[in-house]
Amino acid sequence: MINIRHEGAIPIVTVTVPRIDAAVAVRFRQQFLSEFSAPGERIIIDVAPVAFIDSSGLGALISIIKALNLKQRPAICGLQKSVQTMFALTRMDKVFAIHPDTESAIATLGQ
Repeated sequence: MINIRHEGAIPIVTVTVPRIDAAVAVRFRQQFLSEFSAPGERIIIDVAPVAFIDSSGLGALISIIKALNLKQRPAICGLQKSVQTMFALTRMDKVFAIHPDTESAIATLGQ
């Protein structure tokens, strides 16, 4: 469900499923936390492949962010229109630093 790569010291987690909903949210959270458990790090989450996210998916993301205890606001990028709308409606756009793509997120976090 995720792939992890690094750009220098910045981990980039790419979500590889087209939907983060009730059917996958628990497994998504478990895999994310088992494969990425470096608290205090900066992080970029690339959701470009995700065409749909529901409240279960948003809850999984919040749970992940809380568990990681990050030092700064997590970056998220590649939001498709429907996902971006959900983020705006639920004010998740205030929780995450939203970027159009990984390059923009890397440039901002690398400062």
